[in-house]
Order: sequence, then structure tokens, then C-alpha cells
Amino acid sequence: MPERTSRTSGRLARRVGVMVLGVLAGAAVICGCSNSSTTPPLGSSAISGTTPVAVAPSGTSGAPATSGDQVAPSQPQAQSPINPSETAAPQPITSVPADTAQQPPANHPAPGTTFAGEGLTIQQATDLQKSVDGGHQPWRLDRVQVAKSFVQGRFGWTSVQTSTDAPTVVVVTNQDGSKVALNLAQPATQGDHGIWVVETGVWS
Repeated sequence: MPERTSRTSGRLARRVGVMVLGVLAGAAVICGCSNSSTTPPLGSSAISGTTPVAVAPSGTSGAPATSGDQVAPSQPQAQSPINPSETAAPQPITSVPADTAQQPPANHPAPGTTFAGEGLTIQQATDLQKSVDGGHQPWRLDRVQVAKSFVQGRFGWTSVQTSTDAPTVVVVTNQDGSKVALNLAQPATQGDHGIWVVETGVWS
């Protein structure tokens, strides 16, 4: 009997010890859950359903970035140097090339180019001679005046210089440098009383 009693007491003691340990373990678990529910961990929000805010590490400035965003450190952007040649306005060209001043007038054909004269027919020349004999157009008796009248009517030259290279050739030079040699003739009457007409001309 004493042995059974001691065995029974030993078993009860172990069971009671196991129960006490289980109760203590359960209490510890309950305490741990309550602590974890009341004290939010560092860096998490105390209100459920909100996005946790990351805490900026020490040594950085500015507002903390939200989770998932990356904030690049602010750095001053280097400005490219300004090239003076790109911003300066183009300067107008004031000098005239030397070749431009040496070019002949625009209406000056190449030297040696020929052109037709007055183109009077024999009948027209005869009628003109009779008119001059009657006292009309006396300048027709002067070959230089005939040459001047011709270039004025044909080319519009009003300020010219003349020279005679031959009895029937009059060279006329315009103020712009243009020059022509005119071949004249007396188709009706020869001598001092004969009229002069321009037959042909050539650019010099």
C-alpha cells in the first residue's frame, strides 16, 4: 500500500507540474499577443489600413520618401558654357569685292559684238536728203551729231564723248564706260551737203 500511494502521489505531482507549466506558457503567449497588438513596431503605422512611412536615416535632409519610391539626391545641374559665336548677331558685310567694281555694265555686250544701224532704204534716204535740202534737220549734215542722236535713241546714252578714227567712223563712249564704234555713210549726196546715216556698229 505505501508503494502505491507514493506512485500515485508522484504521478499527480508530475501532472500538476505539467498543468502549471501549460498555464504559465499560455499566460506568456497571451501577454505577448497583447503587447504586440498595443505597441506598434518601429517604422509601422498604428492605424490599420494605412501605408507605413519609412523613416529617413540619420544624416539625410528633406521629407521621408514613401515605400516604393526612390528619391535621387538633389545635385546642381551643370550649365553648358555659352558660345559667343552662337549668340552674337551676324555683322553686315560692308566691303565690296574687288571683282565687282571691275565688272562691265550689265548692258555691255562682249567686245566685237556687232549691231545694225538705222536701216534706211534707198527711198527713205532720198526723201530724207530732200528734207534736209529744204532746211529741215540740219544736224544730219554733221556725222558726230548723227552718231550722238543714234546712241541716244538706241541705248539711251545722254552724256557721251566722241572721237573720229576714220572719215566714216565715230567712236562714242558713254559715262559708264560702254563704248561703240559706228560706221556712217552718205547714201544720197556726197560732200558737205550730203546727209549721214549709221549703217552698222560694233561694241569695243
